Amino acid sequence: MAFPTTTLGLGSYLVNGPGDCNACHNAGPGNNQFLPGGNPFFGQPKHINPATYLGGGRNFGQLGTPPSGANIISRNLTPDKTGLPSGGDTFEEFRQIMRTGVDFDHLHPTCPGVPDATCVPAPFNGNLLQVMPWPNFQNMTDNDLRAIYEYLRAIPCIEGPPAPDPLHHDCH
Repeated sequence: MAFPTTTLGLGSYLVNGPGDCNACHNAGPGNNQFLPGGNPFFGQPKHINPATYLGGGRNFGQLGTPPSGANIISRNLTPDKTGLPSGGDTFEEFRQIMRTGVDFDHLHPTCPGVPDATCVPAPFNGNLLQVMPWPNFQNMTDNDLRAIYEYLRAIPCIEGPPAPDPLHHDCH
């Protein structure tokens, strides 16, 4: 199904403007979202780095005080070999993620006991995305979420870290 350019334009606006998705969904540290010499925080004209654009991999560290458990790492939002964004999510799955924060990948389950590098400590809920600001997006209209989804389908795939890393995308 082809979507009109107005849908893609709205999606681009929401992803690159108020959503500022690339600020987190790039492979930090620092402002790796910009090309060398293109970081506006350094007074330079802004130039986005296409090699990291929405490819995920930013490490937010561990949750809790003191920090413990698994490192939280942003996901790759670019389309995979299926042509679907965010690791092959259907629109219905994407909408549910944006509305409820559900983590279908279960990359950071809640620790059943002492936290280790594979889980997040209570009271954090490993069934929900803990860093993704989904509560800020949960009341968006279906039209807005569809526009974001279709825009993410239209951008180039970024493979991300090598397999078997769970954040790897197979582009081909």
